[in-house]
Amino acid sequence: MRYDLIKLAIIITLIIGIWFYVTKDPTESNIGLFSWDKETVIENGEPTSDFLEQYHITRLFQSFSSDLSFEEIQLFCEAIGEDIAVYQLIGTPEWAHAESRERLLEEAERVVDLNQRLPANQQLKGLVVDIEPYGLDDFDWDDETLQMSFMANMKALYKYVTANDLEMITVVPYFYDTKGYKEVLEFLITEASTELAIMNYYRDDEIEHMMYEADIAQSAGIPVTTIYEFKPPGEYGLTERNTYYGEGLERALSNLETIKATYENQAVYGAFHDLTALKEVVGYE
Repeated sequence: MRYDLIKLAIIITLIIGIWFYVTKDPTESNIGLFSWDKETVIENGEPTSDFLEQYHITRLFQSFSSDLSFEEIQLFCEAIGEDIAVYQLIGTPEWAHAESRERLLEEAERVVDLNQRLPANQQLKGLVVDIEPYGLDDFDWDDETLQMSFMANMKALYKYVTANDLEMITVVPYFYDTKGYKEVLEFLITEASTELAIMNYYRDDEIEHMMYEADIAQSAGIPVTTIYEFKPPGEYGLTERNTYYGEGLERALSNLETIKATYENQAVYGAFHDLTALKEVVGYE
């Protein structure tokens, strides 16, 4: 009798496990969303919160411009709610220069200051750092001085951020390992990030283009986020192949599931760029 009860309990447990597996929402993959617009913060956080909930987005990478008041940011974070992890999104190419280190660190200090004034359930989770030195007018891939200053700045930022129990999601393009920035890339993954986010903007080649980064990130024990572009072709030099603007959200989510299955032994997340573009793609009013 006791054996039959144990057997029945095992069967019920298996059925429940299978049910959870087949009914879970495939879009709930720790999805992030980039948002650069100040107006998103000023207007009201509730519409943004509703949008994030509708599309199963659990992380918001939001830029908070320096002219926003604490009260505006507080009201926004309160409206977003505690179920969404909010990060401060920062980045400009000039911050790769050595003389910009202090300014870069000020951004991290600002997050720490904000969190000291925000309730625990509204505090920012960390920084999303999108510094793209190749956007500088005089950029040279072989400029070792710039490479060294970029790495030193990011290391200093990482040290400060982690010392204050914050996350640091470092954004890189998919092509660093093929453009002479392989050493920089390896440094950013192993020494200057708690998570790596790859601007994987070349449709249908995402898996191939993140193999090198994913391998190092796995060895370093940090998650990898693959970013999908939704801005239309023609903007910022984008081509049809660089964006999911014409393919739609479901196609991007399907691609993400394929990537996650490919890298099943490590943490792989997805993120969308950006809020304004995604709203246009899904026809959100």
